[in-house]
Amino acid sequence: MNLPLLYLFISVLTVLIIVLTIKNSSSKGQLHKLEDLVQNKNNLIRTQAEQIKDLEKDLKIKLKKARNIHQRMLPDNLDEPDNFFFSDYYQPAEYIGGDYYNVFKIEHGSMDPFFEQYLVYFFDVSGHGIDSTLLSIFVNDSIESYFKLQHNPGEKISTNELMNYIDQRYQKEGFPDDYLVCLFIAVLDNKKNTLSYSSGGFQYPIYKVNSKAEIEKINIGGLPISTALGALEDQREEKVIAFGKDTTLVLSTDGLLEQSNGADEYFNNFEELLNKYQFLPAPFLKDLICSDFYNFTNDDPAEDDITFLLLERAAGEIFNYHLNSDNPAEKLKNEFEQFLRDEGRDKGIIKLMKKIAYEILDSSDSKMKFKALKNKDLLMLSFEKDKNSGSWDSVLKLYPELTSIAEKNTDQNKVIKKQIEFNKNELYYSLNKQKSRIYLLFFKENPGSDHLYK
Repeated sequence: MNLPLLYLFISVLTVLIIVLTIKNSSSKGQLHKLEDLVQNKNNLIRTQAEQIKDLEKDLKIKLKKARNIHQRMLPDNLDEPDNFFFSDYYQPAEYIGGDYYNVFKIEHGSMDPFFEQYLVYFFDVSGHGIDSTLLSIFVNDSIESYFKLQHNPGEKISTNELMNYIDQRYQKEGFPDDYLVCLFIAVLDNKKNTLSYSSGGFQYPIYKVNSKAEIEKINIGGLPISTALGALEDQREEKVIAFGKDTTLVLSTDGLLEQSNGADEYFNNFEELLNKYQFLPAPFLKDLICSDFYNFTNDDPAEDDITFLLLERAAGEIFNYHLNSDNPAEKLKNEFEQFLRDEGRDKGIIKLMKKIAYEILDSSDSKMKFKALKNKDLLMLSFEKDKNSGSWDSVLKLYPELTSIAEKNTDQNKVIKKQIEFNKNELYYSLNKQKSRIYLLFFKENPGSDHLYK
């Protein structure tokens, strides 16, 4: 064997082994570096995920606080004149809504005997979340400021002046151009039987409903409050609506009427519903609207806040009574008996209504407002207690024969093109949103509308 060749072969082999060893060591080093890099990236991802979780948790807490603020801002009860029935509904689209509404009596100090006026307003601010809550606070603060600083007792209240005052304050605050406030402000004058209003930003009408006539659409229109538009002092006029007996005004923000189910907007269904059931008292019409709306959307979450108010100046005789230590239940019962003197006391439905009424009054250990309405078409009772005094569940459990109009299936009746039938032998009930007020209703033999009864 050639020894030099052998040495050469061994030398080359040794060099190759050394080179491969170096390469292998280098690859292992790179691999370790890659492993370290991946580990660092994973640690960073975990840290960021934890930070995102903390941010989401913090955001939810802040949104919950903001929602609580917004909910506390909403009125527990609306100041209601003795000859009116008000009913309201509000459902936010998400954590925090952009809608707000209120009704309060305007104080005129020593001039109060000459006035009975109520400020009615609702608004929709752009967006949702914390910003919308701040805008809502601003609008309410502006209205409060106007009555403290600008209005003197006994003076005429101009709704367009009030709108302009809010607009001017808004411009001074310098809100971003993409913020909007759509606002409706009205003064309900119970001595003049009018509602004077100014409005801006709403594309849908309000409705004036009479139980014996066609509904009237009132386009309120106007431009919204916005820094992009600037102050609009000369462009907001005040309009007046006659508000006689047997009239209900239906007010809503756009969220209710523009809601779509993929095929149609609720606007068309809503007008059809009002045309069919305008004879219903405000609390029961509210229930039917809610039932019909959620049938329309198949109970899917609404895209926007759902807010509407019904202001009814009822036709007929109204009896008001405040139950307290100076006005005991026995005195109320005697006066109520007089109120029912022409109502056919032997009728089973009247007996049931009185039985429920007296049990409610006898079991009440706190102040309560009692209200009754009677006319040739119906008899309705209302009991309102403090919101912290418990629910009406015990009454509903004790009297399962009480029927909720909200349970009427409006969807089925549309399919067969037939109106809901209200049985004159049924006693209907309704609750307000806080469950602090219950209404009892029954229809009489001949209310003047043949289509109402079986």
